[in-house]
Amino acid sequence: MVLDCKGDRCNWRVLASKLAGCSRFQIKVLSEHHTCTVDDRCDFKRHATSNLIGEMVRSKFSGVGHGPKPGTLREFMRTDHQVPITYWKAWKSREIAIESGLGNTTDAYKELPSYLEQLCYTKPGTVVAVETVNDGTGVERFKYMFLAFAASVKGYGYMRKVVVIDGTHLKGKYVGCLLTASAQNANYQIFPLAFAVVDGENDQAWTWFFSKLLDVVEDGDEHRHTSISPSMQDCVRNIVTMFKKKHLAYLVSKAARVFRVCDFYTYFHKIKMVDLGCADYLTRVGFEHWTRSHSHGMRYNVMTSNVAESLNPALSEAREYPIVAHTAAASCGGLVTPKVEELIFKNFDVSTGFVVRHINKAEYEVKGMDCVTFIVNLEQKNCSCLEFDMLLIPCVHASAAAIHSNRRVDSLVGEKYTRNICAARYSMSINPKGSYKAHAPEPDTLGSLQLAPPKTRHPPRRPKKSRILSKGEFKFTRGGGLGRKVRTCRRCGGTDHNRATCKMPI
Repeated sequence: MVLDCKGDRCNWRVLASKLAGCSRFQIKVLSEHHTCTVDDRCDFKRHATSNLIGEMVRSKFSGVGHGPKPGTLREFMRTDHQVPITYWKAWKSREIAIESGLGNTTDAYKELPSYLEQLCYTKPGTVVAVETVNDGTGVERFKYMFLAFAASVKGYGYMRKVVVIDGTHLKGKYVGCLLTASAQNANYQIFPLAFAVVDGENDQAWTWFFSKLLDVVEDGDEHRHTSISPSMQDCVRNIVTMFKKKHLAYLVSKAARVFRVCDFYTYFHKIKMVDLGCADYLTRVGFEHWTRSHSHGMRYNVMTSNVAESLNPALSEAREYPIVAHTAAASCGGLVTPKVEELIFKNFDVSTGFVVRHINKAEYEVKGMDCVTFIVNLEQKNCSCLEFDMLLIPCVHASAAAIHSNRRVDSLVGEKYTRNICAARYSMSINPKGSYKAHAPEPDTLGSLQLAPPKTRHPPRRPKKSRILSKGEFKFTRGGGLGRKVRTCRRCGGTDHNRATCKMPI
């Protein structure tokens, strides 16, 4: 290997030869003094190409995360290698490093059928589906993809039958939408159920997703509800936006969460007294869509789509990855999960002053601190307050009756909340990707499909990194408060008014 200075008449030269049996080089000849001018050597960075820099920083993008930004790459090349590069070269180098570390986006679509087929082979019970469209030239292009791991399919059998659906936009080279179906385990933690990649949030894509979801979620009538959309969340948001009266959002939230119909109408009458227009709006929406007392199915404690909204931040980094790029169960020391045990302790503290009278067998009359009486049946596991019936967790009245009868309160909890069922949900594991090219695909199978990426067009301008907030929504700061923009007056420096409406004397 010979290295020469780029100067025409410079004597700087290095001659090295590779040693046998290793990757080291031995310098044979070295002329270390330059005889050229500084102007001849000022452009020595021309060999720092985007491909070379991309290979140098590839390891920084092969793990989880976005990797360094172009500005960070420029600083890295300047401080560590004394080579200044432009922002555009740093951007191109970053793209090359991402492609080298995470895989080529176009090739990922070709590998997708083999990857899905290998998933089904290694984990029987995994549900996959791919929908393609012919572009007219004989090429099958990607349209939809559905995936539910076998561990999720088996674990859902031990879940409470409430599924929350949501979608989020993909931000890679080929745009689309990631649809997710999530459940909530007995410890109130997120349980991912199924994923789908579609071309957008449209009726056709949603219909296809739900048709495939039926292969994972049984379509029974026992826990069916007329709506699995985030009705309660949208309802409160619309009320805050459209109706400006104070305390409306609080009253609507209380009316939605009470268990008895009589308690619902107590709060609904207060809503009418505050704003009759808001009451008419809620009536038109339909009580069964946003209230727990009128629900046709078992909502348990799930009243909003926060389960799915919490899953989206966990997937925010993966949304930019190519299409081919488990949390263990929490240890439970008692008979029930930690969250349910926490609720039992809380209800016990409230019920210590209740008056309990035995009626017959397993029936008890419980009088609370407000002198309101409720009937509890410990054998049938119900209470006239209906909270025990709907949540399957002993309410304050059931806790008082159980303590009076010397029964364990946690023995009254529904089977879905027990430790054994919690462990059974996570009896299967989701293994790392591994190699999915070890076996040649059989003809006329999913693995033999020659898949091409979809035809998509990016909208103009730089893509947004976060969702545009709807009217009435505000960002939360790290401290927990609302991140509203504080408007200050340019005349006096005060808040809550502007220069035109300022009344402060100068």
